[in-house]
Amino acid sequence: MDIRDFNKIFEINMYGIQLYEFLWRVFIACIIGGLFGLERKNKGKPAGIKTNMLACSGAALVALIQMMIYNKYSLGLEGGISGDPTRLTAQVISGLGFLGAGVIMTGGDKVVGLTTAATLWLVAILGIGIGYGFEVYIILSAIMILTLSYLIKKFEVSYIDKRKLRKVILECVQNAEIEEIIEELILEKDIKVILDRTVSQTGEGENIVIKRIMHFSMPKYVRSSYFFGILKKYEDVKSITYIK
Repeated sequence: MDIRDFNKIFEINMYGIQLYEFLWRVFIACIIGGLFGLERKNKGKPAGIKTNMLACSGAALVALIQMMIYNKYSLGLEGGISGDPTRLTAQVISGLGFLGAGVIMTGGDKVVGLTTAATLWLVAILGIGIGYGFEVYIILSAIMILTLSYLIKKFEVSYIDKRKLRKVILECVQNAEIEEIIEELILEKDIKVILDRTVSQTGEGENIVIKRIMHFSMPKYVRSSYFFGILKKYEDVKSITYIK
C-alpha cells in the first residue's frame, strides 16, 4: 500500500462526512475533555482525565452519528424519511445527569462533587459542538472557561473567602500520629485541606516514608511558618517543601 492508497482511506466519505474529518473531531474532543479532566484531577476530584475525555469524545461521536443519520435519511442520500438532527444529542445531556449524580456526595450539611458533575455536563456539551463541526469556537470557549475557572478560584481564595492558599510537598513516615497532629492543627486554626495526594512511597513495615502533595486553605491571620513549623518539630516529618 503506497501513500496514495493511504490517503484514499482517509478520504472515504460516508453520508456527507469524510473519515479524516470524523476522526479529527473525535480527537479534538478527547483533548478538550482531557484538559478539563486534568483540572479536576489536580484538585483530587473523582472524575479525572479519562472520565472527562470519554464523556466529551462520546458526546462528539453521538453528534457525528446524528449528522450522518440525518444526511442518510433526510437529504435524499437514502430513503426519504425526515428527522430532527438534534434529537439524539439531546439525550446526551439527559444521560449525563446520571453520570454527574454519581460524583455528588452528601454528608451532614456538606455537598461535594457539584463542580465535578457540572464539568462532566459541560464537556459533553463541548463534545456535541465539536461533533457538529464547530471546533474553532469550542476550542476558544474551552480556553476561556478554563482560564476564568482558574482566575475565579484565585479570586475566591484571596478576596471572598479571605483565605490564602499554601502548597507543600510533605515527606513523612506513614503513621496515625502524624495524621492526628495535622487533624488537630487544621481544626484549631480553621484550615482546610484542598488537596492531599500521595505521589511516592518507599520503605516497608513501620518505616514506610511517603511523599504527599498537600494544598491548604488558611485564614489570612494564620502564619504559614507557625503551622508548618509545628509539623517540622516531629521526627517523623522528614521535609516540607513549599510549592509556588
